[in-house]
Amino acid sequence: MSHRIEPTLASSVSERISALIARQPRLAALLTDFYSDPQIFERDLERIHLRRWLCVGHASRVPKRGDWFRFDIANESIVVVRGRDDRLRALVNVCRHRGSRVCYEAEGNARLLVCPYHAWSYDLEGRLRSARQMGPSFDTSGYALAQIRLEVIEGLIFVNFGDDPPGLEAGRKHLAASLGRYGWADARVAHRETYGVTANWKLVTENYLECYHCAPAHPEFSRYHATEKPDDEVAGLRVQAADRARAQGIEIPTVDHWPDSGPEGQEIVHCTYDAIYPGFVTGSEDGRPVAPLMGKFRDYDGGFTYVDLGPTSFFLAYPDHGVVYLFVPRTSQRTDMELTWLVKGDAREGVDYDRERLTWLWRVTSDADKLIIEKNQEGVNSRYYRPGPYGPMESQPRRFSEWYLRQIAPGDED
Repeated sequence: MSHRIEPTLASSVSERISALIARQPRLAALLTDFYSDPQIFERDLERIHLRRWLCVGHASRVPKRGDWFRFDIANESIVVVRGRDDRLRALVNVCRHRGSRVCYEAEGNARLLVCPYHAWSYDLEGRLRSARQMGPSFDTSGYALAQIRLEVIEGLIFVNFGDDPPGLEAGRKHLAASLGRYGWADARVAHRETYGVTANWKLVTENYLECYHCAPAHPEFSRYHATEKPDDEVAGLRVQAADRARAQGIEIPTVDHWPDSGPEGQEIVHCTYDAIYPGFVTGSEDGRPVAPLMGKFRDYDGGFTYVDLGPTSFFLAYPDHGVVYLFVPRTSQRTDMELTWLVKGDAREGVDYDRERLTWLWRVTSDADKLIIEKNQEGVNSRYYRPGPYGPMESQPRRFSEWYLRQIAPGDED
């Protein structure tokens, strides 16, 4: 018997969700509908993605005045642009004339943002400067592009679509204490790559949050990252790596505010310091250095750091490079997995690093992740799927699923 609840059995999405939550097995993966239903996906957008802070990239993508790039999530699109005052803004990519997208391309540099449909032109601050053939009495002042909130933390650009976003004070503090030590504010983008995954965003996120799958699915990663073993088996290695970092004046605090705890009203944040096995120093094909040391590091410490802020923005920091993982929902069963590799700001490709060596590990790992996540979605879509129990190495996906159900549960606003 299928776990699905057909729309005809409930008079509203809220009633359907209440019924599903009542049937949801404890300490187990989510029911099929949460991973596949388009109406529940719309609720995910409204209750989670368009209310929380989302990382959209690194500030080094837009270093000069007039530089811009587009970020899309589901049906929403923004343009992150550096204005003539050097400020970054997130302008909504919807023309104030008849609603066309203003920017079609992925990125560029411009003095004005000109809508290709009817040539309405906006300055870099979003003000309408020209409305072609609208007549001399037309007042352009009331037709600026809409803006959403934008904040930059340690070089990372975060945006929020909501009216009452969570606070970022805790996020700033903890990212400064972690990614700040790795010099991310002064880093630059070395490479970007997007993997289109035919799966719900929650399956992508859950996969990232656990390393129970690492040994069978990621032998390249598992060769020298201690994450692939249960915590009690590698605790000693983590202590040794932390001692070596401390000897350089670097201490990475553990922060466990993700996703279901932390200061009231603050965006969720998580930070974990982990170890690399002896004989290896960074995330590369052979575990050897791939780029100049970053931030405060004078030597390799035998460790690396995971940092998460918000529901779909994840960061890995090695002493010589960083990786940004963004999970961008498109539809109920399609998610973009965007990876960005960071290096020291003055590092030169072909001189200080080789792009293929720099990106090899996480390209191989992401290719494998795309496959296993898509096969997971195919199985979840089966009428024979039944949610199985989370194991000891899957505590984070379990916490995430419990948090997720609380976010979409019917409440006063329904």
